[in-house]
Order: sequence, then structure tokens, then C-alpha cells
Amino acid sequence: MPERLPWRLRLMGEARRFGLDAWRALAILLVLAGHASFFFLPLTKDLDAWYGLAFLGVELFFVLSGFLIGGILIGEFRSGSFRLRRFWTRRWLRTLPNYFLFLALNIVLYRITYGVWPQFGLFLVFLQNFAWPHPPWFSEAWSLSVEELFYLIAPVVVLMVGRVSKRRGGTVAWLLLAIAVVTAIRVGYVLRYDPLWDSGVRKIALLRLDTFIYGVLAAWLCTAHAISPRARRWLALAGACGTAAVALVFFLSARDHDFFARTFLFNLIPASLAAMLPLAAEWRAEGVPQLVQAATHRIALWSYSLYLCQLAVMRGMSLLPWQASTPLQCLLGAAVFVAASIACAAFVYHFFELPILRWRDRVTGRSRAAGVAPAA
Repeated sequence: MPERLPWRLRLMGEARRFGLDAWRALAILLVLAGHASFFFLPLTKDLDAWYGLAFLGVELFFVLSGFLIGGILIGEFRSGSFRLRRFWTRRWLRTLPNYFLFLALNIVLYRITYGVWPQFGLFLVFLQNFAWPHPPWFSEAWSLSVEELFYLIAPVVVLMVGRVSKRRGGTVAWLLLAIAVVTAIRVGYVLRYDPLWDSGVRKIALLRLDTFIYGVLAAWLCTAHAISPRARRWLALAGACGTAAVALVFFLSARDHDFFARTFLFNLIPASLAAMLPLAAEWRAEGVPQLVQAATHRIALWSYSLYLCQLAVMRGMSLLPWQASTPLQCLLGAAVFVAASIACAAFVYHFFELPILRWRDRVTGRSRAAGVAPAA
């Protein structure tokens, strides 16, 4: 498509954006690498660097989700094609079937492992970590809770903002206000309860909803302004510097007791990642080897299933009468875990997720931005 066309129109004209696929694949591979490091616990407890990869991967998923969903919402509102029921139907048919499939699987694994049924009532309505720590079982579901709350709230807020704000800059003002409100809640929460960085802040849904808004801001910037390639490069450079600053705080601070790490670090990381998305959205596959393109495309397609299945695979492996104790055994366990997780994700995608998505498109019609797969 010609470079002069607005970003949203060019996005609609392509089946998928290679740059966004690459970011999605990177995100899930970072999470997978972080979880694979658990197999080396018999050798060392110092896995902070690997844990940092998983942290970055999930944050990238959040921001990318805000970017893609924000682009869909902005595009449909501007074209007058937005329908709230249709939006929710498409989102829920995209995310809920896989979620409930793996929720059921993890309930069964918990029963097999401990001999009792877990308490899963709040998991059914995504409130298991709304304003309190996530239960220790099916721990990966914490991010799905944050994601589903965003899907529920975002279109309603956009509808309200569209009605009360007619000025061009009004949307940005409301988005910044939303970030400020969630940030204030997070600061107050930290001051009041002195929570731990991970279970007490990072994985509390109410304290993390602003993460997606940075992605929405990046989508607004791409749709409302034909930003130049030079501006995209400068934004990406600023985002890379911000990400480096996040790494310094992550590794050098006592996160569980550091005020900045538990509050404004969760502003800095999504802002930095979102700043890189306008450039990533313009990255085409020209010059990229076909094998790399194919692998990137497939990992991106399987990313949601891969995110949900990997810890289920690990829990299943823990039931085997085999424990690693040497470096070679740990490496073998990690390799089997990665291979089994990818194979499981591919199977679930092709035989469960994809048929549901095809049925969804038949009953709701394809989204105008449906060429870019929504985030997990």
C-alpha cells in the first residue's frame, strides 16, 4: 500500500503486520524463557534475570493489546461502525473459550495433585485478583483477569468520552486522566498497605489497568496523526532508553521495599514499550528470510494458546517420576518443556481456537482491523 495512506487504512489493507507479529512472538518467547528457567532451580535460586524476561514479555502483551484494541475502537468510532455488543462478542469469543478450557484443565490437575478441588468461583468472573493477591494455583490467569477487565471497561469509557468530548485533543486528555487516576490509586495502595512488588502490586488488576492505555495512546497517535518515519524512530529510541531505565530499576532496586519500583515503574515500562509500537507497526517483512517469517507468523498465531498451556505443561511434567539434579538434566527438562508447550499450543490453536474464530467471523463479520490478531 502507498506510504502516504493513513496508518489505519494501510493496516486494514494487509493480512497481518509483520512488525506486530514479531513483537507478539517476542513477548511470548520471553515469557516462555522465563518459565523454562524454573527447571534450573535445583542448581540455583538466582533466576532474577530470567524472571525479568517473563515480566517484560507480559508487559509487552498488555501494551500491544491496548494498541491493537485501541486501533479497532478508534477506527470503528470514526467510521460510525462501532457496536458495543459486537465488540464484546468478538472479544469474548476470542479469549473466553481458551481461558475456560485451561481453567478446567488446571482444576483437574489440582485435583490430581492435591486430592481436593480448588476454589475457582472468582475465576469464572475474572475477579480472582481484582484488588487482592491472586490465588497460587492457575497463577498465569492473573494477566487474563486484567485483560478481560480492560475489554469490559474500555469501550464503555470510549463511548462516554465520545459523547462528552468533541474536541480533537479531548480524547488524549481523558486517556491521560485515566492514567492519572489509576496511578493515584496505585500510589495510595502502596502507601496504605506496603505490598510486595509482584503479588501485591504487579498482579493486582485494579492497579494495572492503566498499562493498556499507553497502547491506546500509541494507536491514537498513529491514527490521528500521520507521524513521519523520523518521528517513529525518535519515539522508538526514547522507548528503548526508557526500557533500559526499567531494567536498571528492576535489577538494582529492592523491589519489595522500593516506592518507585512499586508505583511509577508501572508507568515507565508501558510508556517505553508503547513508544516503540508505531515503528514496529511499520516494519515490513521485506528482506526477512522466509523461514523467519513463517516461524514468527506461527508463534504469533499460537501465542495465546502458548501463554495458557505452558504452565499446565509444566504442572503435568511435575507429576512424572523424574526429577532433574544435574545441569544436563535441567537443560533437557527445559528443552522438553519448551518443545511440549509449543506443540500443545499448535494443537490447541488448530483444533480448538481456530475453529471458534472462524465461527465467530461467520456470525459477527470480520472486524475492519481483523487482519491483526488481537492480543491474548
